[in-house]
Amino acid sequence: MPCLVQPTRISYDPEADVFSVSFGPPTRATGYEICDQILLRVNPTSGQTAGVTIRNFSVHVRSNAGIPLTGLQSGEVPGEVYALLTSAPVNRFLGIAQDERGARATILQPPLVEAVAA
Repeated sequence: MPCLVQPTRISYDPEADVFSVSFGPPTRATGYEICDQILLRVNPTSGQTAGVTIRNFSVHVRSNAGIPLTGLQSGEVPGEVYALLTSAPVNRFLGIAQDERGARATILQPPLVEAVAA
């Protein structure tokens, strides 16, 4: 069975300080606000991740604190969204950790981090 690689489109708007990555061909998507800084877009038909948007990207790149995933903790976001955050292709860009303070996301792409931090 052949492995189909979906195209990944990455964009960064330095004025707005918004990073966005889209997976696969353009599609309709439902947005889940994981917190006020991260929006996860999910194809409602297939249930696959369509993309991720991160606000204040350069701030989060420079911080080691991680981004609190308050939408997950409050129950505002469906539980199955957590599984999408921790699996491919999202886990190539965000690391998700859980501790006594709750779930937090960190940015994983060193080349992107270097470009934005410069």
